[in-house]
Amino acid sequence: MNKKILFFVFFFLCFNYAALSSATEISKEQCDSLFQDQKVVKNVEDYLNLHEDANHKVRDNKLYSYVSKSGNIARNGPFAIWLYDELKQIAKNYRPIKFKNTTPPFGGRITWSHYEEFENALCKAHYGSGTIRDVIIASHILWGRGNEWSGFAGNWESFPYIETGRKVIESPSPKGLSHYKKYITAGGVIIVGGKKVPDEAFLASYDAVMYMTSEWPGVRDILKQNEARISLFYGSYRNTSVLPEYRNEREPGGFAMGLTDTSMTANASWLCFPGNWDIGGNPVIHELVHSLNHIVFELTNETYFYERIYDLALSAIERGIYGDFEQYLQDGQEQDMSHLVGEYWAISVEGYIMNRGPRFKSSHFTREWIEKNDPEVYKLIQRYFPKKEWSYCPGVEKHM
Repeated sequence: MNKKILFFVFFFLCFNYAALSSATEISKEQCDSLFQDQKVVKNVEDYLNLHEDANHKVRDNKLYSYVSKSGNIARNGPFAIWLYDELKQIAKNYRPIKFKNTTPPFGGRITWSHYEEFENALCKAHYGSGTIRDVIIASHILWGRGNEWSGFAGNWESFPYIETGRKVIESPSPKGLSHYKKYITAGGVIIVGGKKVPDEAFLASYDAVMYMTSEWPGVRDILKQNEARISLFYGSYRNTSVLPEYRNEREPGGFAMGLTDTSMTANASWLCFPGNWDIGGNPVIHELVHSLNHIVFELTNETYFYERIYDLALSAIERGIYGDFEQYLQDGQEQDMSHLVGEYWAISVEGYIMNRGPRFKSSHFTREWIEKNDPEVYKLIQRYFPKKEWSYCPGVEKHM
């Protein structure tokens, strides 16, 4: 199959996913027919364990992942699609005996209504009026996932999506998220931050998101439907613990958003904008690349990407053109090959988007450099990201 046909298939998947928002409501009869062959599991704990086991089974699927000699894993693959398929089989075949409330494997309390929400979410997704994200969130609630990760989307009310254009407005923050005072939307992504985050940081983030999503068919709709959000924090000595969803996380630069996370995060003081001429990497661009992988690639089963990216990373490392960088890791972790492989795509795209030179990145710092030294990843980047020129952080050249 040639590249034009493959990209058409990708576009077709995106288009059909975007059509969810206009799908009609499903009937109770449709849902009943989907679940008509269910067997009742009399032990509720046994039923909840089915959900936990499905998650572990999918997580252990290393089809597209890289495993280093030390055993560390750079995970990659359409985990959302795989998990949805597992959960659909569970829902079609089993249901728990009706219960008032119970304790899931990872703690907390759930009620029968939580099970009904899972069944309803799966029915909607199956018939095209709901999202896979909602199904997985509902399943995670059943087995207690939210009790081990504060940033789990099921722990927080969603922000409304308001078209703002290139203008920062007062944040319509839901309960528990009053920390966020400023708000802007860009290309299907909500961007929020506290009162100390400069408006210029929001505008720089807006410009980056709008550019990165400008030539990718259907991507903005997928991001919007899956409630993609960037949480900005600000200050050289601050980290993600200042954000209400991440009180126990102390990442200084930011981290990506997985499909069931409430947001990705980025240190706005590491961005480049007037009054903050930061010369270096850009956490909004970098973590958005990871987030697009977790959200868009997983939901569209982008095997073209999965089958190529880690081989390209290993080739770049073997040729000595990539890998000279340090990254923030949790206490007790040391950087090994899995971390280098796992960061290769985001670092390459980040340098391609900024296109500013070696003072910003240690490798893959301009399009010209990437095309000359790593031509296959250059082609892969242009498959998804814009080919047209863009001026990253105009004015920074006066401060270099």
